Formats: sequence, C-alpha cells, structure tokens
Amino acid sequence: MSWWRLLAQTRPCLSATDAQRLARWRALKASAPDTRLDQTRFVVLDTETSGLDLTKDQLLSIAAVTVCGGVLEVGGSFERILEQGAPSSAENILIHGISGSQQLAGVNASSALLDFLEYAGNGELVAFHAGFDRHFLDRALRRSLGCNTRGRWFDLALLLPVLVPDYQGQHLDDWLIRFGITPAQRHSALGDAAATAELLLIALARAQARGIATFRALRKCVRQGMWLQH
Repeated sequence: MSWWRLLAQTRPCLSATDAQRLARWRALKASAPDTRLDQTRFVVLDTETSGLDLTKDQLLSIAAVTVCGGVLEVGGSFERILEQGAPSSAENILIHGISGSQQLAGVNASSALLDFLEYAGNGELVAFHAGFDRHFLDRALRRSLGCNTRGRWFDLALLLPVLVPDYQGQHLDDWLIRFGITPAQRHSALGDAAATAELLLIALARAQARGIATFRALRKCVRQGMWLQH
C-alpha cells in the first residue's frame, strides 16, 4: 500500500462545517516575531489528563486565558471537558476533580478542539512545562482533526529562572509560593491556567524592565539563559 493511500485512510473524516472551521483557522497568519510584548496576544493554557503516561493516557480537558497589553482578560476564558469512552481512574479523578459522569458527558473531541483553535487563533501559546501540554494537545488534534498546534509555544518554566536568577523553582507550586499567588482552584485546568497567566504577567514586567521589548527578544533571553545554565 502506498504512503499516500495509507495517509488518506488514517486522515480524520470531518463534516463540511468542521472542515470549514479548520480551514479558517489554518488561514490565520502568525504574528510577526518582532511584535512588541505589550501588543502580543498570549494564550495561557493548561490541560488535565488521565495520567502522566505520554503513550497511553488521554487528554481530559483544556482551559485557557488570554494575556494582552499587560492585562489578564479573565472574562474571556476558555474551558472544555472532552468526551471520554470510559472515565479515568478514581485516583486520577481525585487529582483534577473531573468526575466520571462529567467525562462521559463531555464535548465531542473534534468540536472541543475546534473551539480551542478558534479561541487561540494566532496567539502565542504559553504553558508551564509546555512540552507536556503540547504533547497531549497535539496528539488529540492529530487524531481528531489531522493537525497540530501552530505558532510558537513558550515555556514559562524556562523563562522564569532566567528572569529571577536568585530562585530556581522546579514546579508551578514553587513559583506560585515565591510570588504569593493563590490559585482559585489548583489542579483544575482553568485555575492552573489563570495562575500561570499571573506568573506570565510578572515575567513580562521583569522582561520589559530589562529592555526586552519584543517576542523575538524574549525567546532569545530564554535560549541564552538555558545556555548559561549548562
């Protein structure tokens, strides 16, 4: 069997409406890397999963908030629980609080993921330990929509130690304690996204105080910081 035929067989079959929604998102242009930080739209996200196994566990929920112009736009938050064929374990539910009935009654994966793509638009995606969230989100996107997230992911866990060199926290809780941030609901996707966004605002303020004015310069700051720590 040819590679192209195999690809066609494994590509998700989308309704005409969903295909149009996906096409509109694909048509969005990425923001210029020299866009000023105070004009950049950051989409700060968090996910909840059925566990930590990157090969077997599933994406359960996605939540996000927007930071733009130095302001956290709390009123425009995003949250979806994805429909599951079977609920995750009781131990897992104790962590994130998404009940078995909520998982079974969640939003169809394709619809939930399209909703997220439309919310994110061409914003810059930000997470704490972003590789984890990106893995589960991109895998769900490939399965349901045949695409990956676009744009430039930004890992706040890499940026904060560069801007706050006197403190080397490893976990989100470490940095929340460092800056006295109390999440509304820890280990819920929306609560963690909002808390991460508060950390982003602190990081952006410190970056701009150092004369780091553009998104390109911010990424360069992270790369240089990682090099210096090795």
